[in-house]
Amino acid sequence: MTTAAAAGVTAPAGSPLFVDVISDVVCPWCYIGKHRIESALALVKDVPVEVHWRPFFLNPWVPREGISRDEYLTAKFGSPEAYKGIAGRVVAAAASAARGARERRPAIRGAPAWPGA
Repeated sequence: MTTAAAAGVTAPAGSPLFVDVISDVVCPWCYIGKHRIESALALVKDVPVEVHWRPFFLNPWVPREGISRDEYLTAKFGSPEAYKGIAGRVVAAAASAARGARERRPAIRGAPAWPGA
């Protein structure tokens, strides 16, 4: 295992490294990034770290009641077909991040509605 000192990471004794992560809970890339941060921090267990998760609303243009999945994919990516290539990259990135992802597109019937809607 790599230690923080060997990796060149230093901090005053007892002083934690503060990490702010701005993320949307429905974003697959954000979830992959979360796993990658957790994996990286596991490599330097001797470094005190405080991770602060901050919310970000990735798609505020989606109406409160939500929209159909096809309408969402067309607005965001140009078409449902264009999304398929992107979805493949998400699945590949998730798999390489040791999470293993499955394409669940058929189970998704609409775009996320606003929080609390």
